[in-house]
Parts: sequence; structure tokens; C-alpha cells
Amino acid sequence: MAKNARAFEFRSYRFEPEKKRATFSYAIHFSDGEKQVFTERVLLPRVPHLETIPRGLLTKLLRSIHIILGMSYYKLLCPARFIVPYRLSTDEAEFWNVVYQKGLGEFLYRNRLDPKRVARFASDRTLRSRSYEYDRQERSLVGIGGGKDSIVTAELLREQGKAFTPFVVTKPGGAPVIDRVLRVMKKSSVTITRQLDEQLFSPDDGWHSGHVPISAVYAFLGFFAAALYDYRAVIVSNEYSSNFGNLRYRGLDVNHQWSKSSEFETLFQKYCRTSLTPSIVYFSALRPFHEIRIAKMFSKYKKYHRTFSSCNTNFRYRATKPGGVWCGHCPKCASVFALFAPFVSRTKLIALFRKNLFADPALVPLYRNLLGLGTMKPFDCVGTFEETQAAFRLSKKRWKNDLMIRTFVPKIHKSKKVRQIFGTQPALTIPTAFRFLGMERVVLLGYGKEGRVTRRFLKKKYPKVTVGIADQKSGPTYLERQYEYDLAIKTPGIPKRAVTIQYSTATNLFFSNVPNPIIGITASKGKSTTASLVHAMLLQGGIRSRLLGNIGEPMLRACLRPIHPRDVFVLELSSYQLDDIEFSPHIAAVLNLFPEHMNYHGSVAAYYRAKKHIVDFQGPKDIFVYNKTDRHIRRWLKATRAKRVPLMTHPPLPDGEIPLPGQHNLQNIAAAATIARLLHVSGADIREAIRSFRPLPHRLQDIGTYRKIRFVDDAISTTPESTIAALRALPNVQTIFLGGEDRGYSFGKLENEIRKRRVKNVVLFPTSGERIFRTTRGLKVLQTRNMKSAVRFAYRHTPPGAICLLSTASPSYSVWRDFIEKGKAFQQSVRLFGKRRP
Repeated sequence: MAKNARAFEFRSYRFEPEKKRATFSYAIHFSDGEKQVFTERVLLPRVPHLETIPRGLLTKLLRSIHIILGMSYYKLLCPARFIVPYRLSTDEAEFWNVVYQKGLGEFLYRNRLDPKRVARFASDRTLRSRSYEYDRQERSLVGIGGGKDSIVTAELLREQGKAFTPFVVTKPGGAPVIDRVLRVMKKSSVTITRQLDEQLFSPDDGWHSGHVPISAVYAFLGFFAAALYDYRAVIVSNEYSSNFGNLRYRGLDVNHQWSKSSEFETLFQKYCRTSLTPSIVYFSALRPFHEIRIAKMFSKYKKYHRTFSSCNTNFRYRATKPGGVWCGHCPKCASVFALFAPFVSRTKLIALFRKNLFADPALVPLYRNLLGLGTMKPFDCVGTFEETQAAFRLSKKRWKNDLMIRTFVPKIHKSKKVRQIFGTQPALTIPTAFRFLGMERVVLLGYGKEGRVTRRFLKKKYPKVTVGIADQKSGPTYLERQYEYDLAIKTPGIPKRAVTIQYSTATNLFFSNVPNPIIGITASKGKSTTASLVHAMLLQGGIRSRLLGNIGEPMLRACLRPIHPRDVFVLELSSYQLDDIEFSPHIAAVLNLFPEHMNYHGSVAAYYRAKKHIVDFQGPKDIFVYNKTDRHIRRWLKATRAKRVPLMTHPPLPDGEIPLPGQHNLQNIAAAATIARLLHVSGADIREAIRSFRPLPHRLQDIGTYRKIRFVDDAISTTPESTIAALRALPNVQTIFLGGEDRGYSFGKLENEIRKRRVKNVVLFPTSGERIFRTTRGLKVLQTRNMKSAVRFAYRHTPPGAICLLSTASPSYSVWRDFIEKGKAFQQSVRLFGKRRP
């Protein structure tokens, strides 16, 4: 029969919510025209309320479950072709091709089948993936399987006060181990029952058998349950250790735990976000941890010790296991026994397993493989070689007289990886709101103004967490001891590539803790002024506005006390903050883009990509305010799901009434007015806010006229483009201060602008100042790193009635701590020498 199988058909499905069931039908077609039909039923715990679920989402969920459940029947004969009754986009087809091939990796190896023979899903290149958004309750479904991992997740959620419901997928008749765990947990569950086709248990000759990626099946069923019963998250308990495979077979990496791995989790998250709904998120809460650390965490939950089991014999579809909950001879039992040995007393552990697995000679070959001293890692959900070895070394005193310890500990070399095994690994698939689960030690990377507020927030929100500090003031190696901590909170000035452990940011913590409307503004030039203008307009219009971020107070300060439900937050967001943001503001405004911060981002493309994150997470209820004259920003319009609103073309009052100089400030005012109108601020209030607005410090700030010379502080301008805008905003600039940290900018256009405007006197600061001009012919030039010398030069050479402009076209860091320190030094020197001759 196997030789004649030519196609596998996903025939149809039928959803009967009133009967609490869904039925899925499949068929294997043979070359003689015959076919064999299979049917599987999924039974629901209660009738779902479907009124709020988008019809398109429900259809795509059922189709997805149809495909994932089909794997159990497809593998019987592995026909070379699929017959699928609905269209798949290119991305969707590729997702399913990866899931079928990698998910069946162990099955292919055991049956000696070529991975290339797995049928492939065809795609419709004209079809685009589509997802659906809708409102969800802030609660989670947590997969419970009866083992230690899911118990740890549930208890960590309970400790942090997170609302959750256990989710169980079971066979007809249930699973006694899971039932006992739920009773100890004192939680009722959302339980889905799978009724497999009975033909699977009466195999024909030639049928294949073997492993299917069951965690992928549970992922889809959990997502389905979350959609039906109004949950925002599906949380599973897959550890970092599951990322490591067993062997390589005919070009395919085979991993028994592939559907528990980070690779699957990332693929599944993307599939759900783009083809189902971004309103529900699936993730593993234990992804940062090795299994040995989870065993250590579990050891303190003693009430579960006599009820839990990870032994697979408890969960087989047909047979129920007589006797205890541990068989005592499978790889899972041996692995769990070893991982618990350092943390559970000898007497108690032997009592739990009803035998001493470390004293059983029959298990010597199995432990040899678990330790990496044998032929291969067993096909089961077991720890890595390194953590099993660590468990043996940590157990050698307590279990020193037992066979396994005496046999294998002398063969285990000391490893530097023990410290890493008990640490954490980056796992950005975990949403910010859940990233503190299981974390004991948190380090603040950078401890400036924002860091001090973040520390207060952590002490308030997570009082049991130990908070450490790693700041550049401690020396150049301050980033090298991250391994001592479980989680880092990174300041924006530190690139994400410098973080080696699980981390978050103050910006993400703010977004995850604030349900109020948020307005986010970014640009290469003008974001501070625009954010301040929006804030002023909202206040003038009677709206409770709070200005936070770079220009205002640190965001998390707002979370230190109760937030008023009518508060509206206005944020200035830099590319540093946006580089690893996981949220988008309700109103996102992007004013302009030109190259900046190349040393931080590495390329122009990476800088623009960071800026684009401000709209990446917006939904249909959000608004994208954009500059339609900027071609880079216009490219984002096709990808966003938000409502698109272009900036006003002109400010809402005559130029003569505008207190801010320069064409670029006209754009800033127009952008602010566009945003204010979206919040229903009246035209009169907008105009009054503009008239009463004063320039921000160091942004074309008029310092005053001294000795008939007008001095203007534009220290914020740290790119050639922003300095060009400053020159165009001011008449009769005769002296300009340029240069600073060299970021590799091209200064050709700036030099042309300076020549065009006939600026005669130039101060050049190191190090970029040395290459701003191709030639200094016709210019009076001072090269210095001293601001007082620069201002003396300006007083001596700037003609009366002209302007001296500080606008360096480069960052300040080669001489000053930041642009604020540079601007203050300029102003102090101007006033000092204005009272006496320099």
C-alpha cells in the first residue's frame, strides 16, 4: 500500500460551536483510485461566544488546525503531494513547509526516510497574508502538562499577580497526573480533548510510525482556545535547553524538541501575527532558563512534589500507566532524577521515584548518553550534556557512594559553563510585561537620570528583586559582569548588541505599564520642539498632558504614583529608544529623516529601520502622522495598519506671529497642530499655544546681543543637515562654530551652504572639524577645543550687527559630555566676555 500512495488530502473541516466540537477530515489517495479517509475530532470545554471574533480569523484558525493535525495522518505513508482546499500566501506556505519538515525530523530519521520526500505546500503568489485585530481581556492561558516546567510558570505568574487560567490538551478520559496537579494548584482549566482516528491504532502493513511535533499541535490548539474564550496570551514553558538538537541526518538538524525550540516559537509568533491575529501572543515564559535552573526553582514548590510527573508513560494516548507516576527507566525519568539530585534531599527523591536511579546498573548506558559520553543525546525532552554534567558534579557529595556518581564524575571535566547554565539567555520573544518572571537579580546598564528613576520603579514593582548597577563611571569593563545577573535594563545610550543576557528597557517598561493614550514623536531634526509644542497645545486645550522622554522627565517616573485615567502622554522618542522598542504609540508622528548616529546603528539603513519601529506595532485604531514630502517616510505607508494622516502643509497662523525662526520650525508647528487637532483641540487654542511658545534651550536659542553681536545657541544640531537648517533660518551669520565627534558624515552640502551665505569666520572643534572643508581659502579659521578661545575669536572677528552661531554639525562627545554641556559653556563664555573685552 505504501508504494501506491500518491497524495495526501486535507479534505474538509466542520465547526459546530453549539455542539462544542470541530471535526477534521483527511484522505490518503492511492494510484489505483482508492482512498483511505481519516477523521479527528476536537472537543471544546464549553460553547464559545463568537460574536466578537472576526469571521476571517475564525476561518484561518480552523484551517491552521486542519493542517497541523493532519501531520499525524500524513506521516503514515508520506505521499509526495498535498491536496489543500484553500489558498496559502508565500509566507504561509513556507511556514508550513518548515513545520512539516523540521517537525518530522526525528520521525524521518527513525524511519530512514529522505527529508526531501516530505510533500510541500504550494503558494499563491498573488495572495498577501492578512491578520485580524480585536479587543482581548488582559489574561493568559497557561499550558499545563503535569510536569515541573508548567508548574513553575503557573506559580511565577501567581507570585506576580498575573491573571491566568490553566490550559490542557488531553485524550478522552483525561490525564490523572494533570488532574492532580490542577487540584494542588486550585485552578479550573480550559480543557480541549483530541479524539484521534481509531485507524491510527490498527496500522496496516507498510505504515510508518513515530514522533510528531506535539508542542506545535498544542500551540495551535492553545491559540484557538484563547481566541474562543477571550484571552490575550498563550503561555507555555519551554526552556532554553530545548534549542539543542540530537543529530544531523541527511542535511537536516534533528531535534526531538524542535516544536519547543526558540526557532519554532519565533516562526509561530510571526505566523500568528501576520496570518492570524496580533491581538493574541504565544510565548514561553521559561525560555531564558536552562532546565537545571528550572529544576532548582521547582524544588521550592514542595506541595507539588508528590503529584507532578514528566514521565511520558503517563501521557500516551491509549495505555494508562499502572503503579507510580515515574517508570524509572526512560530518558525523561533519568534526566529529571539527575537534575533534582542537587536540590532535593536524597531520601525524598528516592521516595518520589520509588527507586534510586543513581544505583541502577541497567541505567549506566542511558546516563552515559545523557552526559554526552556516549553515542548521542537520547530522543526525549532532556537537559543538555553540560547541565546534566553540572548536576552530577553538584550531587557528588550527597550521592558520593552511588554507582552513577562513582562511575561518571571522575570522567567529567570542570567546565566554565556552569555559571552560564544557571544564568539566563536572551529571549526577546517574551513580552515586556512577563520578562521579570523567575528573575532574581536585575542590573541597570547605565545609571544616569533615567537609571535612578528605573531603580525606584523596580523597587516598587518588584520588591523581591535584587537590583545592581553597571555604569561607565565604574570603569571601561563595566559591561563584562552581566553574567552575574538574570536581567538587564538597558539605557538607550548602550547599543543592544552590547547586552549579553535577557533584557528590557525603561521605554518598554513604560509602554507595558501605561494603558493611557500615548503620542510618540520622532525625527532626525525637530522632535523636541514638536513634542513641546504638542504638550503646550494640549494643555491650552484643557487636556491633561504630560511631557516625557528625552525632552521631559524620565518615563517611568509617571509610574511611581497612580496615573489619572485622562492623562495623555507626549513622548519624544530617539532612534536609540526605538531601536529595540516592542510597542508603538497610539499616535506616531515622524517629521523627517536623514543620516544620524551612524556609530551607534552601524548604517543608514539600520538607523532608518530603528526609526520605523515607531509604527511597526500600530493597529487599525492607531494613527500614523507623516511627512508626505519625505520619500523614506512615504515608503512606510504600505506596511502600516494604522490610519494615515499627512502633516499640515502650513502652520495655522501667519508667519509674522510665529515666535520660532526657520523653515524647519514651520514644519514643527504644522506637525504639532496636526496632532493637536486629532485630539480635538480648537484652532483658537492651537494658535494661542503657538504665540506663547518660546524656543527650547540650545535649539536656535537667542542668547542676546553683546557688543553689537547677536549670539545664537543651536548646540542641539549635531548633523550637517540640522546645521544647514539653522543657517537658512538666520540672516547674516558671519561666525560659526563647527566640529565634534567624527561620525563619518559627508560635509559637502554644508560647506556649499556656508560659502553660499558668505560666512567668513569659522571655529573648528576636533575631530570632525579637520575635514569639514575641502579648503579653508577665504575663511578666517580657529582650530581649538576650548570654548573660551572660540568665543574670544568670535568677539574679535564678527562684524557688528552679524550673528555668531554655535551649530557644530557633529556630536559633542569629543570635547563635551553632551550638547547641553556644550551649550552652557558657550552661553557662559558669551556672557563673560560680553561684560569685558575678550
